[in-house]
Amino acid sequence: MVLKRLGAVSLLAWGVAALTACGGGGGSSDSSSVPQPIPPGSVAPGGPLLPLPEQPGPGPAPSPGQPGPGPGTGPSPEQPGPGPSPSPSPLPPPPKPQPGNPYPEPIGAQYSPLAARGFYDNDKTGQPRAVRNDLGGSLPGMVQFGQSHTVDPSGNEAKNMPRLTMHKEALLLVTPDPALGALEGLQVAVTVNGQAKGTLPLRHPNDIPRSDYANNDGRPDYVYSRRAWTVALPWDWVQPGLALRVADAQGRTGMLASSAIDFAGAGELVLHSIRLGMLTDVPKDRHWFRTNPEQAATDYLQTIPAARITAAYYEDVTLPKVMVASGVIYSDKSATSGDVYSGDMRENTGKSTFSVGINLANWGVSASSMASQNQPQVTQNVTLHHARGAYQNGLASHGLSGGNSILTLYNSDYNEFSHEIGHHYGLGHYPGEENGNRFLSGNHHDSGWGYIGYRKRMRANIHWTAAKTDHLAGMPELDGTYTFTPDAMAGGNFSSSLSRYTHYTGYSTKIEIQPAFNRVAVFSAESPTGYKKWNAQSRAMENFAPPIPGGNGPVWYNSSTGKFLAPRLHGVPVVTLLGGYDPESTRPAAEQALIYPALRSNWGNVFDLPTDATDTQEKRSCWLQVDFATARAQQRIALAGRRLQGKSVNKLHVHLAQSDQPRRAELLCQTPGQPVQSLYVLDIATGQPPLPAPVIVGKDKGYSALRAYELPQMQQALQGLSGKAVPSLSGEAKVIVDSWSDDPGGLSAAAQAQLQRYKLQQEQSLRLNRWISAYGRALDANVPEAQSALMQFVQTLGLASQPAVPQGQTLTMSNGNCIRKVGNDVGIAGSSLCKGGLDEQWVLDGRGSVRSRASLDLCLTDKGGSNQIRLQPCDLNNEAQVWDTNTPKRIARGGRCFDLSGGYLTNNLGTLITYNCTGGGNQQWGALVASDNLALTLLTGDNVLRLVKAAEATATKPAAAAAH
Repeated sequence: MVLKRLGAVSLLAWGVAALTACGGGGGSSDSSSVPQPIPPGSVAPGGPLLPLPEQPGPGPAPSPGQPGPGPGTGPSPEQPGPGPSPSPSPLPPPPKPQPGNPYPEPIGAQYSPLAARGFYDNDKTGQPRAVRNDLGGSLPGMVQFGQSHTVDPSGNEAKNMPRLTMHKEALLLVTPDPALGALEGLQVAVTVNGQAKGTLPLRHPNDIPRSDYANNDGRPDYVYSRRAWTVALPWDWVQPGLALRVADAQGRTGMLASSAIDFAGAGELVLHSIRLGMLTDVPKDRHWFRTNPEQAATDYLQTIPAARITAAYYEDVTLPKVMVASGVIYSDKSATSGDVYSGDMRENTGKSTFSVGINLANWGVSASSMASQNQPQVTQNVTLHHARGAYQNGLASHGLSGGNSILTLYNSDYNEFSHEIGHHYGLGHYPGEENGNRFLSGNHHDSGWGYIGYRKRMRANIHWTAAKTDHLAGMPELDGTYTFTPDAMAGGNFSSSLSRYTHYTGYSTKIEIQPAFNRVAVFSAESPTGYKKWNAQSRAMENFAPPIPGGNGPVWYNSSTGKFLAPRLHGVPVVTLLGGYDPESTRPAAEQALIYPALRSNWGNVFDLPTDATDTQEKRSCWLQVDFATARAQQRIALAGRRLQGKSVNKLHVHLAQSDQPRRAELLCQTPGQPVQSLYVLDIATGQPPLPAPVIVGKDKGYSALRAYELPQMQQALQGLSGKAVPSLSGEAKVIVDSWSDDPGGLSAAAQAQLQRYKLQQEQSLRLNRWISAYGRALDANVPEAQSALMQFVQTLGLASQPAVPQGQTLTMSNGNCIRKVGNDVGIAGSSLCKGGLDEQWVLDGRGSVRSRASLDLCLTDKGGSNQIRLQPCDLNNEAQVWDTNTPKRIARGGRCFDLSGGYLTNNLGTLITYNCTGGGNQQWGALVASDNLALTLLTGDNVLRLVKAAEATATKPAAAAAH
């Protein structure tokens, strides 16, 4: 059933959220994404504290997503209430004057203004949240870890939250007791089972990873906390035995013992994707896990308590014939009707033979009933299929269904994926609902944020774009400003500038998702059994031999030991044989069996499967006989010699190693005393080109797959900065470059040079904004010495330009109509009203923002669709303020241009909107020449006006005064 249609979701560009529906039952990073530790031994546990190094700030946060074209935007969110003031209080006093230098440069993130509220700093009542003490010693403070959710060291179950996941990168958050006062710095010495791992400096609260903020209606940004010091812990430090020693520059220390940290196992998800055409062509739509596995797997891993994801795929396959459970073989179309949830090929072919069959082959099971979708869930293996079939009523695609290791999807992104795989974990609709109260079905003040390690950002549980009252029954509001996001199983409506997947609530993660990973094994080539499993008592991943389920069910567990076989080869490219056969049929052989064209996948397990049935009472023997193009000997693989369930035929499912080059497979059966009967022969192509490697994310692989995928885009973005006076990036390019800027490996020398230039600009922005913010009071009071010192500092940074304040330009149509500032907003005026005053002048800065010359701190801001453009405070992190002026006479974003609403003026006035670019006269404007004033591009908020005032004041004074 379809549960609910979703609203808009952001991911660098706005997309349409997938349908939530139901059907079926039921972190790590590479070294570039974490600070490098002080070498072990530099600080021994309990030893002296090293001097705390100055921590460079991260520069401006990566930009949120930009709205794309569309006819309007839906209900406008309510205007925010006042809410609590951001905490902690304002910046510290400026540095003390030095001899000959009354305005020394402020050093340290404490001087960096943070224009965002602290989410976790206040509780659900709006009062300051008490800082729990988790540390023993002279430095009390609260400790949290950020993975899929921010969790406490222990006691999470009582708070309906998951535990910390073993072997997954985690963001460490330390909130010192406010009674300690302002701290100059913190560092953490890390040990694992008594072995020193290293010492890391923690980032100041003003440098906390920014959120995935995706709002452009003026409501404020949030960070997780304005009191927490942070650092990312590498994946292999995050395991039982982890202990922390936090220390400040005064020598105070706080200890978190290993026994005080609860862990869950290092769960792993293996996900196969396949596109299947049943008597017709394969569907091709938004199959993100199939076409973009590097992005999809990395993104989804951040939403679940697993340590690793393997994203594998099969080549597309079109089936010219199909066998269903009744034994009928179709060659034209099904005898039934089909739709999203119905059709015999949907059940017997897409779900049973392909999804279940592939899973069973990965566990070394060769046969089962085609009517059954039973599977043992030995590991967290899921096979996702996109299937379309020919039916009596025409072509039908199947989707919106998940559960029991099977995903039948239209699209493999947004909430369709998150919701349907949620059923696989065991989740139902509206988790935690009681008598219509859906508080636990959505996020709230205590349900946790996520950590997106590869973006160095955090995943908020806030719905950035919905009205504050647009929420489930029983869900709270945040500070009278926002609503929270619902769970994937409760509508899944969300907005994020960084993710395509829904953020599960802490409650859903605790009750079903984390237990789903803890209760099954993971494949392990290191284990003699082929598997390991989490042991909660020993707090370790231990060798484990999964037992075969008892009874004579519809799955043929051909094992003499009562245990699942250990793979001979783990995770190698495979040829998979799938099909159907009837071991008890009296029909001609051509009607008794069908083996589908050999499938090729880039990941699978290969077994030394038994040659004969272990059950000697079977009245008939059936087997696959496989020949190889290599020197490998002919292989016999036993299959069930009886129907495993009622009147249903059986299905077969076997992996063969591509490296062995299987060339022919024959399905044979024999009744004792009778000749061998050949039911089907399949020729298998050899010498085919290798498939791309599967995408593995997490643990030792980190985010390397995504980095390799995005490296060409990073290269292109950086090369595009060449020749530009202002090396500015926006949109997806900025997100990618900011994600991997710590590691220039693989970039050309020219791109690396541009990267250094870009990073220098970010450092200049950081230093200039710190300076102006630190001395803001003196600048606001027009103290001449402060203004002169500012202009001297601008010159020291190499940011001086002439004129210091850029000249404005008018924006006019060919008929003389102009864009002008009207109070604190913007509109279009008729030519007779256009006089060229400051309110009609605009400055295009190096970032692409259009600033009002009358108020250089205000920028033209896109509101999406065909909505009115507004004049709002300039924000370096707001992508809705970046415009494309590369096409002459056009100012655009996402294919939408500046336009006159309705095409005409009323009383000589009109509304400035964006509308799909057509080239019409109302979309043609006089060209803006970009200013090369770098300082203007780098400044935020009031700092722009402070610089303008200082520049204007010092321009009227003798040069000697400016040099003072």
